Amino acid sequence: MNTLIEIKEQTIGQETVQTVNARELYTFLEVNSKFADWIVRRIKEYGFLENQDYGFMFLKNEKRKNVISKEYHITLDMAKELSMVERNEKGRQARR
Repeated sequence: MNTLIEIKEQTIGQETVQTVNARELYTFLEVNSKFADWIVRRIKEYGFLENQDYGFMFLKNEKRKNVISKEYHITLDMAKELSMVERNEKGRQARR
């Protein structure tokens, strides 16, 4: 199966589930706002829950040594809902 966005197994809460990297989804969907603003706004707006719908980790940026990024891993259900609310062709492609 050819996937548009890489699916990985991650532990969210106490379960190992299939996830996608939220930043990769954001890039695929061609969202115009900054990633950090987009993901925080969507989490609040749609009531997603940490350790149920998503998890995150902090990673050092390889290019900018003093920068630490917050990487979100989101469940496939959350990814589908985020794709749906973008209301564009990329969102439709991601849902399939």
